[in-house]
Amino acid sequence: MVCYFIVTMWPHCFNFMDSLMIFTVAIDGTAASGKGTIAKAIADYFGFFYLDTGLLYRAVAYKIGQISKGSIIIEEDVAIQVTKNLKIEQIDFRCLRTEEIANLASQISKIELVRAELLTYQRNFAQQEGGAVLDGRDIGTVVCPDAEVKIFITADNKTRARRRYKQLSMINPNISFDEVLENLIDRDENDASRAVAPMKKAVDALLLDTTELSIDAAVAIVISNVKEQIALCELEN
Repeated sequence: MVCYFIVTMWPHCFNFMDSLMIFTVAIDGTAASGKGTIAKAIADYFGFFYLDTGLLYRAVAYKIGQISKGSIIIEEDVAIQVTKNLKIEQIDFRCLRTEEIANLASQISKIELVRAELLTYQRNFAQQEGGAVLDGRDIGTVVCPDAEVKIFITADNKTRARRRYKQLSMINPNISFDEVLENLIDRDENDASRAVAPMKKAVDALLLDTTELSIDAAVAIVISNVKEQIALCELEN
């Protein structure tokens, strides 16, 4: 299972990939806070490998949806088997961006053995030579608690809902802003309250609120933070 993404908003001007250093950037946060866009920009700027861990759960959700044919009841043994056999390179990522898949993925993420199956892959990805950026809900707390850089990104509910509504309304003109807002709040509560690997800010993570912050400004802050940590790592080595 491999996820690579190319971002063009920032030039690739930091030649870190020539280094054999292992360096991990863990980016967590709430839905529609900008964490995916920021994570991809950071990966592109430094030439790091990038993994959207949420897509792993969405891919499992998509496969389960195909098997269950619309059933909202998730059978744990089916979810675990699907996860074990998952070949993410065969998934059409365009199918994973719906609210239905997002909600199903949030439910699946509560299944401990599903998380365990995906955890090893995520940790191996993070330990690649040349640097890696992972974004999700529990990267800094569970997947990569020793990451060199940890960021937790959020924004107020209405700001996030406006961003997500703008995206979804182009796909589904009948969707309402209130529906999107309610869905975001429900998903965040679901992910923050689950018994296994709940979404929360790592104690040593930088908190970044993008409510009034542009993407370029947020990316610049994270780039500065990463550069500082790279410099420290190089001094130590």
